[in-house]
Amino acid sequence: MSEFEFDVPDARDYRVTFTVEAAEAADRMAPHRRELLGRGLSNLARDPYHKASAPVGTHQDNRKAQVAPGILIEYLIGHGLMVVAVVTVFDEDLFLV
Repeated sequence: MSEFEFDVPDARDYRVTFTVEAAEAADRMAPHRRELLGRGLSNLARDPYHKASAPVGTHQDNRKAQVAPGILIEYLIGHGLMVVAVVTVFDEDLFLV
């Protein structure tokens, strides 16, 4: 069971859920990063096709977005639901330059 829970309070927003893998990645984040992820997802849930996001492949409902500095997600949209499939965290200490 994932410890990471995300609830969007506004009924007009898309409901956000996670795959098991994405929830596990979110659970492993430091608390301040989880808070950033939550804030970014809250904004994205209001408009999952936001100009800061981009389609993945040829289907407009498969998307990616950098929701906070160093946090990239890939997600699927359908019927009022946003499913976060991948959460990638970039660690600044691991850059080559």
